[in-house]
Amino acid sequence: HSGEADQALLRFSWPTRDDSDTRESLALGLLERILRIELTETLREKLGQTYSPSVNASQSRDYAGYGTFSLAAALVATDIDPARLAMIDTVEALRNAPVDEDTLLRARRPMEESIENMLKTNEGWMALVDRAQSESDRIDRYTEALAIIRSFTAEDMMDLARRYLDPTQRLEILVLPRPQIASPPPAAGDE
Repeated sequence: HSGEADQALLRFSWPTRDDSDTRESLALGLLERILRIELTETLREKLGQTYSPSVNASQSRDYAGYGTFSLAAALVATDIDPARLAMIDTVEALRNAPVDEDTLLRARRPMEESIENMLKTNEGWMALVDRAQSESDRIDRYTEALAIIRSFTAEDMMDLARRYLDPTQRLEILVLPRPQIASPPPAAGDE
């Protein structure tokens, strides 16, 4: 990039699935929130920085079988290696042991609140009924979502991380500052 010379971005991505399975899509959404909580704590605790990592689970409604799970952190360019290790360690921890109940609840509660509050606004109603005829399954998904989200256990999240987030299979993208190249001296006679 051609921005600040001390800034970098580190991103990991994995293939997942489309959103045809309601339960799996909601599970990936919950795993996204769990990993965001854990990654924020890991980067801050291990690196002593206040990096704001992003985590995104995206399952396609249009392309069968297509989805991604990604995490990224904007970093000081000199902190890439420690951040990479912290990110890998965080993913490995989710794959090797269930998260504690507090983390599970902290991740689950905003999802529950979003569903509980959806029909309190015209925008929420419109989002639900906009495609009621063309995608009637969306109404069923909405009515089932709260119970599904509440059914997920920490072990379910560990199993999901094992299924999709193998650190050895990640696509890693590193965005570094463009080297500053000094202008060449003027050629003889160009002065």
